Amino acid sequence: MSNAGRRKNDQQSAQSRDAVQVGWMQSMGSSVAAAFGVQSYKNRERDFQHGDIRKFVVSGVVLTVAILLSLVGLVQWVLMVAG
Repeated sequence: MSNAGRRKNDQQSAQSRDAVQVGWMQSMGSSVAAAFGVQSYKNRERDFQHGDIRKFVVSGVVLTVAILLSLVGLVQWVLMVAG
């Protein structure tokens, strides 16, 4: 096989590996869906087979902090409006 043919095959295999990887936005979406209990079987399988645990841990922590800050802000607003 020529060098050009090998490079083309290497590029195609790299692209197919990259297409399978779970990105940050997909891991955030999966974390939100899992938190609300609406994660699809297909996405859950994708996450377990191709996901990076660090992305899901960070996504879970970010989601938890966002929910807590939203609740604190909501309570503060309600207390301010109630006088």
